[in-house]
Amino acid sequence: MKYQLKTKNYNNETTDMALHDLLIERGIPQPYEWLHPNYSYEHSPMLFNEMKKGIEMLYSVIRNPDASILVVVDSDLDGYTSGAIILTLLKNIQRGQDINFVLHPNKEHGIVLEDIPEDIDLVIVPDAGSSQKEEHMKLLENGTKIIILDHHEMVNDMEYGEYKDNIVIVNSQEEQYPNHALSGAGVALKFVQAYGEKYGWPVPSKLYALAACGIVADVMDMSNLENKQLVTRGLAYLKEHAFLYRLIQDGHYNVEEPDPTIKDIGWTIGPNINAIIRLGTQEQKHIIFKSLVSPNLLVPSSKRGEEDQEVPVFEEAVRLCKNAKKRQTTAVDKSIRVIEEELNISDTDNAIVYVDENQELTFELSGLIANKLLSQYNRPVILLRHFKSGKIDELRGSARGKAVDGLDNLKDAINGITGVEKAEGHAFAFGIGVNKDLLEEFKAHLNLMLDKVDFNVNLYLIDLIAKYNELNMEMAEVFAKDDIWGHGVEKPQALLTDIPTEKFDLMGTEQQHLKIDCGKYDIVLFNVPELTDKLAQGEKVNLDVVGDFSIDKSYNVGRLQFVVNDYDIKPYVKKTVWEMVF
Repeated sequence: MKYQLKTKNYNNETTDMALHDLLIERGIPQPYEWLHPNYSYEHSPMLFNEMKKGIEMLYSVIRNPDASILVVVDSDLDGYTSGAIILTLLKNIQRGQDINFVLHPNKEHGIVLEDIPEDIDLVIVPDAGSSQKEEHMKLLENGTKIIILDHHEMVNDMEYGEYKDNIVIVNSQEEQYPNHALSGAGVALKFVQAYGEKYGWPVPSKLYALAACGIVADVMDMSNLENKQLVTRGLAYLKEHAFLYRLIQDGHYNVEEPDPTIKDIGWTIGPNINAIIRLGTQEQKHIIFKSLVSPNLLVPSSKRGEEDQEVPVFEEAVRLCKNAKKRQTTAVDKSIRVIEEELNISDTDNAIVYVDENQELTFELSGLIANKLLSQYNRPVILLRHFKSGKIDELRGSARGKAVDGLDNLKDAINGITGVEKAEGHAFAFGIGVNKDLLEEFKAHLNLMLDKVDFNVNLYLIDLIAKYNELNMEMAEVFAKDDIWGHGVEKPQALLTDIPTEKFDLMGTEQQHLKIDCGKYDIVLFNVPELTDKLAQGEKVNLDVVGDFSIDKSYNVGRLQFVVNDYDIKPYVKKTVWEMVF
């Protein structure tokens, strides 16, 4: 276990300026303003180049009671929430128009022409579509108007000739819009704000809750002041959205009225809804989407024995999410067994590269499967499957990795390797395409590139170092705040040393988890069967651990805990009298 201090040891600092300094170190130049966001941080929606044109186009279509409007909903939580924001607007301003939406059956993105009837007057595409000029032109030639509300890279030439008045592209990557880190749901909310301001329609507060979920779930930069304001505002309204709040309540099954946090979106709302998007039937996906738009809509119950009763659609959605999460866990575990049986993974492998030749994996879960393999084997993981569409015939899939000494960006490193057609996404979580005829050369080049990287020695950048019984408790509580840290504002990491394993509990169905009582706080280690076996057999050791602080809210306890990411075992040293007092 290798580590180094980022800047200074915050265990030796006072809390007065610590949070200010930690935020400065994370690239936030105005910590006080960031901690206390207000409406002034929300940029005018009219800063978007074509926003005025877009809301006027929608208004002109809405004035025609015979018009038909279709919302194309993208296949992730940002897509579902941005689609729900737009559909909410349409259902509130419609004057007899045919308003409908389309959900992709798999993980398709953007406009799929086969899904759009020929007689549609207006297609609205939130969270996708900016670069699909070929699809745009076919729709425009057919007389369909288009509004794109997106945040992805724009790569088309934007020249539409005689059709230029019938297409609008509003995208947060536009040079003149100050916040390039706004997600699709954020752009959709801006469109609704602009429409409401011009045509006198009040924006429902629940739309801010939807936008917050999209921004957080799409891992947008939370150091941005506008994102922080929108998410803070959305969290304040989240209890008003019956579906989203029930998911949080179920996640905190032992807390009566949990206050929503960023962590709840990332760890509860996102995984539950994404499980349906990945594995659900079209009917189930429709129930989820309707629950985002109109959670209290009454529908027939599908619960056995209660088919003659009507229930709010959000209750059906919550039940479906729970079941999908269980199926997802089973499918991931089954896929991992398939990979392990075929590859016979060894400690000498620099990476795990698997091609799903027989389509045995649940490939919609390839990112989750890769993440679990990464956590088990501590190696980069690349899962591929044959993809053929038109002239494209290659291997496509997901890649996952982690930062270690000598490798600070796996995506960039892989982009230059033989056979790689593309690698797009985050530094250690991205989609990849590989030339199927150069697979062996790709694997050889990848193995050579990683040969000097020691994946068994993780480099941890640490903000606090303390002996377990000399911990600055006030500072630890600052590190544990769950309403501050998130993507772009990374949670502080700490190293605690010389921890005796004298007072502990074994947890889990196979006694694979460990909780160590350190007096004023607990240290928690998940999935450490080798360590728990030692302790169960009466062996005593001391530990050095790296991880982060949080508050255990189980049963409203509110106890400080330290969740471990990595550990070293040291010879056991018995507690002194003074340590026992601590």
